Amino acid sequence: MKLKELFFLLLLVLPATFALWHPGFFGASDDLHIAWLQQLDQALKMGQFPPRYVPDLSYGFGYPLFNFVFPLPYYLGEIFHIIGFSFVYSVKAVFIFSLLASAITMFWLLKYFGRSIVAMAGAVLYTYTPYRSNDIYNRGAIGEALAFVFLPLLTLSVLRAFDGNESKRMRWIGVGGLSVTGLILTHNIVSYMTMPFVFLLALMLLKKITLKSMLLFIIGLMGCVYFWLPALLDSSLMKYDTVFNFIDHFPTLRQLVTPYWGYGASVPGPYDGMSFFIGEVNLLVIALTFIYFVWKYKKLNKKFKSILFWSFGVLLVCLVMMNFRSTLLWQKIPLLPYFQFPWRFLTLVTFVSSLMVIIINRIRFSFVISLVIIALSIGLNYSRFKPHDFLLRYDDYFLNRYIPVPTPSKDYQQTQEEYLRLPKTTSVRPNTLYPRVFPPQMVSNLVMINSLDASFDVTVEKESTELNYNKYLFPGWYGKIDNLPLVLKAGVPFGQIQFTVPAGKHHISINYQETSFRLFLDIVSLVTLFIGIGCLFL
Repeated sequence: MKLKELFFLLLLVLPATFALWHPGFFGASDDLHIAWLQQLDQALKMGQFPPRYVPDLSYGFGYPLFNFVFPLPYYLGEIFHIIGFSFVYSVKAVFIFSLLASAITMFWLLKYFGRSIVAMAGAVLYTYTPYRSNDIYNRGAIGEALAFVFLPLLTLSVLRAFDGNESKRMRWIGVGGLSVTGLILTHNIVSYMTMPFVFLLALMLLKKITLKSMLLFIIGLMGCVYFWLPALLDSSLMKYDTVFNFIDHFPTLRQLVTPYWGYGASVPGPYDGMSFFIGEVNLLVIALTFIYFVWKYKKLNKKFKSILFWSFGVLLVCLVMMNFRSTLLWQKIPLLPYFQFPWRFLTLVTFVSSLMVIIINRIRFSFVISLVIIALSIGLNYSRFKPHDFLLRYDDYFLNRYIPVPTPSKDYQQTQEEYLRLPKTTSVRPNTLYPRVFPPQMVSNLVMINSLDASFDVTVEKESTELNYNKYLFPGWYGKIDNLPLVLKAGVPFGQIQFTVPAGKHHISINYQETSFRLFLDIVSLVTLFIGIGCLFL
């Protein structure tokens, strides 16, 4: 990408970020990312790497948050925080990065097919598609927003790795592998939604499966195995709860093609306050591509046909999966109900509709048509790229609302922490703060090493007794009594750490650390990432 092209592209897409430069945070459905970033910051300061168990959620019982929640947006946010940004501005910086970086990666992908001006048109459309604004300014969906960076990069990697150019194949396998890792770490659902289609594209280009063709996906999966495998295995320890029922959130066909814009919620039936509009320019590009594909079908080369077949196939599947008649598929396909919102498939609709601008390379007056697409994309959608309210909220507001330590606020007491699936051993959600060790009467010399770990002395006069430690029991917790292993179990009613102390005086320590299995996976991921990076230099 030439410096001049980069300058003009950023000049065109930068206005989509203008509302994010406004002071404070805005009104968004998911505003708890600020608190979660603060919790990741706390976990890192305690020496957790990779961070998994955060200390202060759920009335101080903590939670294995980043064992399940996509961590990469928060890693990126932490980088901004380290260099001096507040938590609010770190989250906003991630949103800004997602818009600018996704435009660049989409430009790279489209440049593979032809002219720079066409690539720029597609990148601008990709940035200004209405669903992109919905993700950021209405929903505040930080993971989905960042996932848009990796979709073009992964697709380009597959095209370049399997286009017959052996000299740079390993380099693009490395790029693709790192893109798969980035996508999975950025958003579990989008990666699950996308990977089957990308694998299908690889098959269409290669016509067969070989070990070498699988290397891209192997590097990608192994590069983040430290995250997805424990998340998958440990899900059995948590209560099955998707918060939202997917059946209530199918958009209607009219909603997909009607330019309604709103900042409300997704609700059962066709009365949603938020928009599911695909976009005027996106629909125009889809229609133009379909007409061109049918008209020029016999004159297209096999590779171009494959790309368009794939694009229309992805589009068709997305439309089917967003229709209520696909309910049976949602019920039968594993893990699909965790998508919660069928309209999430607009992520892929946004991607493939922007990809379809490649046909403009084959049409007369491509320069003029590209300029029209750029002008319409910005002109029709710029007014949508702003929040409903600039609420001027800063770190203190969100930490007070979502973090109950040291004192739970009234706002916190009214929240349900609905995104947290409780451990199966939890029968009652905590509703007040507890001492680190309870009951505290027998405890002395309590040393809180950090917000998770502690050591203390216990004196039991006659018979053995049960003590509780105010953290949810989860793999990674270890205890010692007089330097011997201490058996930990889940207590009633919170699923808290509980242990038996025999009569006498004892010294006890409780700490959280990586299990041997997770440490092995950490090493596998780290080695694989070095291999992927090494491929870039081959």
